[in-house]
Amino acid sequence: MSGNIREKMKRGAAWMVLFKLAERSLGLLSMLVLVRVLTPEDFGIVAMAISFIAVAELISSFGFDLALIHKQDADEHHYNTAWTCNVLLGVAVMAVMVAAADPIASFYKRPEVFWVVCALALGPAIGGAENIGVVAFRKELDFKREFRFLVSKKILSVAVTIPLALWLRSYWALVAGTLFSRAAGTLISYLLHPFRPRLSLSRMSDLMSFSRWILINNVILTLKERTTDFIIGSMQGPRALGLYNIANEFATLPHTELASPVNRALIPSFAKLQGGDASMQGAFIAAVGWLGFIVVPAALCIHSIAPYLVPVLFGSKWLDATAPMQVLAIAGGIIAMHSPICALLVSHGHPGRVGVSHVCYVVILMIGLVTMLPLFGVAGAAAAVLLAAVGSTPAYLVQLKRGLGLPIRSLLHAVQRPVVAAVMTAAALHAVRPAALSSDRLLENLAGLAASLLAVAVVYLALLWALWRIAGRPAGPEQSTLERVRHQFSRPAKMIGPGS
Repeated sequence: MSGNIREKMKRGAAWMVLFKLAERSLGLLSMLVLVRVLTPEDFGIVAMAISFIAVAELISSFGFDLALIHKQDADEHHYNTAWTCNVLLGVAVMAVMVAAADPIASFYKRPEVFWVVCALALGPAIGGAENIGVVAFRKELDFKREFRFLVSKKILSVAVTIPLALWLRSYWALVAGTLFSRAAGTLISYLLHPFRPRLSLSRMSDLMSFSRWILINNVILTLKERTTDFIIGSMQGPRALGLYNIANEFATLPHTELASPVNRALIPSFAKLQGGDASMQGAFIAAVGWLGFIVVPAALCIHSIAPYLVPVLFGSKWLDATAPMQVLAIAGGIIAMHSPICALLVSHGHPGRVGVSHVCYVVILMIGLVTMLPLFGVAGAAAAVLLAAVGSTPAYLVQLKRGLGLPIRSLLHAVQRPVVAAVMTAAALHAVRPAALSSDRLLENLAGLAASLLAVAVVYLALLWALWRIAGRPAGPEQSTLERVRHQFSRPAKMIGPGS
């Protein structure tokens, strides 16, 4: 049984990573158009509004989807109850945000934020009506259908946002694209799954026994994810917030595009392994090893190419995002490695321990922001995020040890070679790489971008291979990857002739 689940876990993670690759390809296409058409102020104004709406949604989110996944014997009444609660909460969030639109605009001292908040407040109500039946895709480890659902939403969103940006050339294009994405997701959810929810609260007590911890955790997670927006927006204004958000958008690609989709597959998979400690620990260590094998070099790559990436892709008005992007890339890689710990704890009924870890992160983050943002601006905010990511890591490891008894040493051992290779590669590149050129020298910056990518790949892989050899060629991602490469090159060429 555990072997079958681990195989489904691998396929599920592959489907979710494939989705993120497709989503990110579409997202990058959209973002590259938007950053050329719109300004940092446009992104900052929308971020100001979205920050408060995201807070309201997270605070009111009881995580009923996770509760349904965790409860293996959930029936139709549980799904109806979860859907009803989502609808009621979505309408409540919409009403609260419309009422709070004027105070929010006053908080930022930006009158235009008022109407943006009123428009975006429709999103929670629309999203709350999404068909709860699509949760079954994850619960049943049917990630192929989950992929179709998620990628369909993204395609429709990009197809609307880009033409609107070219037409309107203002932040209203971002607002309209966000709302259309929510509406498209709700419509597609009913087209892809036959379940038709009905109003019911009959299983409220069953779901709340698990979801109350998710609610508490979401309140803390809100502070973790949105504290920077509030403080930067209020202290530095929309331009600084727009610069930070775009830098963060690209710097955290290892987390959002690799760790998050893998995490989406891990939660239902780990939930089915609750009975076997040995199987669970083995699957978890393997998942962390593979995640580190992919995420660490991805973070290193973004950190190294940022001085050339920003002028080539974004243009001169975004140059101030370069230094924050480099710092946030490192922070994103570390935060990405927190995600499987959170997935394991949540899937085994320990969301409270995840909340405790998040509190440590938030406390360090707020101290760092208050200290460094006034002195260094957006770069100081990025440094505060990195400080919080590093400083809170022991808290996540301790909660994992206390909650499930998983040895911390095994977890660190699974990622030590990629981390050491990445640190050595970054040090080597910083020692020999020339300074970034001015933004108007496109060809030279393109050459620098290509050279940086090649140098990262060659140096990192060489160091990782050397460290693996020194360690005695242990089983793990390096061995599996090498065997797969050898297998591909050793396959005989297909003969083409009269009999073929």
